[in-house]
Amino acid sequence: MNRKKKVADSFAAATATYESAAEAQARAADLLVGLVDGLALPDKPTVLEVGCGTGLLTRRLLPVIGGDWLVTDLSPAMVAAARVSVGADKAQFRVMDAEQPDAPLGLFDLVVSNLAAQWFADLPRAVRQLGARLAPGGRLVFSTLGRESFAEWRSAHERLNLSCGIPAYPSPEELAAQLPAGSQVVRHRVVVPHADAHAFLTALKRIGAGTPSPSHQPLSPGALRRVMKAMGAPVAITYDLLFAVVTAE
Repeated sequence: MNRKKKVADSFAAATATYESAAEAQARAADLLVGLVDGLALPDKPTVLEVGCGTGLLTRRLLPVIGGDWLVTDLSPAMVAAARVSVGADKAQFRVMDAEQPDAPLGLFDLVVSNLAAQWFADLPRAVRQLGARLAPGGRLVFSTLGRESFAEWRSAHERLNLSCGIPAYPSPEELAAQLPAGSQVVRHRVVVPHADAHAFLTALKRIGAGTPSPSHQPLSPGALRRVMKAMGAPVAITYDLLFAVVTAE
């Protein structure tokens, strides 16, 4: 099974539990709404959302900016959940791979995404593909995870000389280098508390975010228990949130 299928299946399995555990995702969505609300957009923008999940961002942003929305996700189960939570009459909904956008013909004033880009196999290519769907002067705005995300979990592995499955997320500078010239990158850090490492891992599973980096070899049960013990209790997990704004010419 390829990685994209694994990621889609993992999120599909978490549809029913996603929102109860998606604290960082909800806080990122709130920050993204504030960023988009400060942009100069048409009164009734055409909007493409990719990686909609259960509709956390859609429900927050759609009432703020209005417009004509096409809401998409790689997972059919997530699209179905978003249709219910947002309202089938409020937007159009479609299963779509953001890295190979096949939305109906037409250009968008805004392409937006909340914490989906970190799952892209080739972020620069995806940005080019999505940017090609922008109307002149349109904006691609997305959030993704930065280098310091899950630093506490990574540090526990390093202290034990064990391999960690967290992907190599970019720094703000590295993300900016992958974007077209003139793009903006804004950084926010969010800290989410958990009772212990087991609660943290359970939360990741509940949102479907447990797929490790492609090259990672899973730890033995004993090694995993040692990492969890090294984390101590309670634990506070850092989400290094990077927000990018790309403007079409």
